[in-house]
Amino acid sequence: MAPVLINSLKLNMHSYIAGERIICQMTISSDVQMDRVRNVSLDFFRIDRIRNEFAFGFGTTPHIVSGMLEVEQDLPASMEPGLYGIGTAILTIEPFGEVGKSPQAPTDDVRVDFLPVIFQVRTAIGLPASPKEIEKQVAAISTNRALLASKPHIVSPLTAMHQGSRFLGFVFGVGCLLHQPQQLEGFVILPLGRGLSHRNMSEIVSQFLNRAGFEPLPFIDATERAFVESTPVFAIEYPMVVATGHEAALEYCRQHADRVFSVLGIDRGQKPRAFAYVATQHNTTQWWHRFDFPGYRGNLLSDFNPVETANSIERLLPRLEANPFSRLIVSTYSDATAEPEYGFALLRFWSVLELVSEHKISAGIPVLHPDGSAILNPKGKPETTSSKHGKVYAYILASGVYESTGHYVEYGIQKTVHVGDSSNISAGLATEVISLWDMVRAVYAIRNAIAHEGQFDLIKAQAGDKYQQLAARLRTRSQGPDPQQFIKWQAQHAIWRET
Repeated sequence: MAPVLINSLKLNMHSYIAGERIICQMTISSDVQMDRVRNVSLDFFRIDRIRNEFAFGFGTTPHIVSGMLEVEQDLPASMEPGLYGIGTAILTIEPFGEVGKSPQAPTDDVRVDFLPVIFQVRTAIGLPASPKEIEKQVAAISTNRALLASKPHIVSPLTAMHQGSRFLGFVFGVGCLLHQPQQLEGFVILPLGRGLSHRNMSEIVSQFLNRAGFEPLPFIDATERAFVESTPVFAIEYPMVVATGHEAALEYCRQHADRVFSVLGIDRGQKPRAFAYVATQHNTTQWWHRFDFPGYRGNLLSDFNPVETANSIERLLPRLEANPFSRLIVSTYSDATAEPEYGFALLRFWSVLELVSEHKISAGIPVLHPDGSAILNPKGKPETTSSKHGKVYAYILASGVYESTGHYVEYGIQKTVHVGDSSNISAGLATEVISLWDMVRAVYAIRNAIAHEGQFDLIKAQAGDKYQQLAARLRTRSQGPDPQQFIKWQAQHAIWRET
């Protein structure tokens, strides 16, 4: 989808009441024949924020009016008062010879970039701002954003800018797919547009084979492209780090970036890892650097809504820096997402719940089913929160987020399984019901096996108690509830609740 130039875009007004009709007229490059444009899609952004935030978008068939493409749409009646802008249009183009033919005919999408056009949205009783007033507000927003971006990082034990040397720092990471920069307070995350090469590894393999008397492997370009695409790299830039020396500056950047990576690792498949650190002292030619091997395993960060990433970092990072316990549980969760071994990852996700429940749940309290009935142990005595699994169960139950319904095929027959409250309406319609207590105990059975033996032995579990047998049954199914996914889901909810 290649960009083309656009000569101009103008709106029918500079100030609107929410719900009013907005008319956009575009004069586009002569490279595109306007009568071949089947659809125009526009995205609108809220700009009076720390960073541009997506507000709404629409696509519609354009009209040609006075030599310009014209589209119109009612603004959402729910739009909040503020400043909004348009910066990009996507034109759906019919190929030559296809004009007026079937709507199913093939098309091409062309991105059109232009200088943002800013407008005001106001309430029905609000006064419209003049174009000059809007221009002043935009200038003030730009100034505030520049101040935000340039905020210095003062490294302990220093407390003021004049006390130390000033450094520019970079941390290079792998495992985070970004499509545009993410500006935050005092640092920016920059996509680098390429990944790592496997050429050195290919040469190592070929040299070994050659020494062993075999033909070396050919270097295959398709393999190289796949390797580069699957190892997205990025950089975090720290424009101003004030520290006692370059070692303190580099260490600060390393620790700060690791906390950013922890935030990115929450439900992103894997925590990104750093592979290089670089620093230079301002107004000098001195540079320092260090490389680490990241051992990348393939995390991709979806960037459908870029602002979500920056907002998450901005919300969580101050809490991680201020609260050691928050750092512990987020780091534990992120490490779990980076762990390729099923059982080891489950153990870490369980640890998040165990850590949180120790803080939140008192010992010695009887645990109950969601319907209020008692849970008894094999000896007929009440289960309580004195056990680790009792506390984790009580915490999950108290959260209220544990119901799920899924499907699986057994002997050619599709069956429905419900996990959670056995008295739930969905449970009555299910082929199989797994109570919340049984699911927690099944996860705990796997956790114990991993913690004590390093593995979950299916044969041994199938001969064990009913919770071990349930865990074994769930692990051997290709569909339906999965113990690791269940506890990962619960750990994620705990992270968001507690941080």
